[in-house]
Amino acid sequence: MEENQEELNIKHGTVLKYKGNAEELTLPKDVVRIAPYAFANCTSLKKITTPVKLASIGKGAFYGCTNLVEVTLPGRLFKRVKGGKVFPIGADIYFRFYASAGAELEDEDYSDSFGSEEEYVASGVNDVAKVFDVKDEVQSEEIITIVEELPDEPPEPLAPLDDMDDRTLKERMDDIIPQDAALDDPSLDRNTLVNLSDYLIVDDEVIKYIGTARVTRVPDFITRIGENAFSNSDVTTVYLPPKLKLIGKNAFSWCDSLTEITLPATLQMIDDGAFSNCGNLTKIDIPQDLKFIGANAFRACSAIKEINLPETLHTLSRRAFDFCVSLEKITVPAKIIRIPEGVFSHCEKLRKVVLPNTLTEIGAWSFAECYELREINFPRSLSSICEVAFMNCRSLVAFDLPASVKKIGRQAFVGCTSLHLVNLPKHLEKQLKPAKVFHKLPNLSLNFFDGEASD
Repeated sequence: MEENQEELNIKHGTVLKYKGNAEELTLPKDVVRIAPYAFANCTSLKKITTPVKLASIGKGAFYGCTNLVEVTLPGRLFKRVKGGKVFPIGADIYFRFYASAGAELEDEDYSDSFGSEEEYVASGVNDVAKVFDVKDEVQSEEIITIVEELPDEPPEPLAPLDDMDDRTLKERMDDIIPQDAALDDPSLDRNTLVNLSDYLIVDDEVIKYIGTARVTRVPDFITRIGENAFSNSDVTTVYLPPKLKLIGKNAFSWCDSLTEITLPATLQMIDDGAFSNCGNLTKIDIPQDLKFIGANAFRACSAIKEINLPETLHTLSRRAFDFCVSLEKITVPAKIIRIPEGVFSHCEKLRKVVLPNTLTEIGAWSFAECYELREINFPRSLSSICEVAFMNCRSLVAFDLPASVKKIGRQAFVGCTSLHLVNLPKHLEKQLKPAKVFHKLPNLSLNFFDGEASD
């Protein structure tokens, strides 16, 4: 049966969410994708027929569909049945496959020598399944055996954190988090947790928050918050579990109502975009054992005024605090030897920055558009300041550059209109004019001193 479009949210050929309670459902013929968790917890659904042009099904699309007994799919999606990533493991589901949409047609035009689905409908044939010879010889027992016995497919690689790091999340975590027993406290009994039904959980990882409560407590046995687990939700307060080690990519992104979250002491990794665009998050305490902050992790957290970075932190990724417009002070820990691209750019109220004596490079755009920046120390370990690193820092008045600095990038201090005195080594003099380092700053006095750049 065709479903009411208000209950079936479809955009650009993608089923984003199903909110109905039908027992049987036939998706429109122009659907080519099913988004992750689109049908999650649709317990009423017993039978679903997808169109012959369906090209992909997202992770967890049918998690929690406990009454699902029959699914019709294109043959190219046969592998998505395996591994328990899409359908509930152990469910007694009878899978039927369109013979004309085999794996060899994946990501291509799905018409073949038998004609397209549209051509058959136009000719008055209504039963597309019969025309395309649905393969029923693959029995449900065989499919379920595959689901139960085969291990999960290896995780897909995440986008690299920077140009040099193309490892998967698991590989990155293996370098950071020791592989010990995830649960060593027998008192943590998942069956006693009253809010367990608010979560889709696999092993010790929250895959998705599906609850409606705005204040929620993550079950105590959880050690990982998965990718996009809370993204775009209406939560205001989240109490995280005491043994949490990882907050995954975009886990809390675009949680516009999130105002309060406490990170447990065990947390060691905050992945890319984990809290990006949480505009009402006013304060976040970084635990002392944290080792990794990913790209854009706190980007556009516009209400945060203070963040204390722990001394254990050894990876601070690009644009991690970009557009944190209320941030006033930052101290960079000693294990950070390079300030990455744009990490504090557009922090309009940032007044004071303390850099470690181990720092060697300040990356491009690192402090660009920090309008209130007045105080910064340049350590004697510093060798390079990249292009537009301090562009439009218009409250910066004076500073000294150590003899260790070998290179200043193009327009590094352009727009610093309040600069009136800079002391810097003489070996940098020839770089300044070609690179327009202090371009159009008529009130600036440059004082060169003799000093050799250290090797």
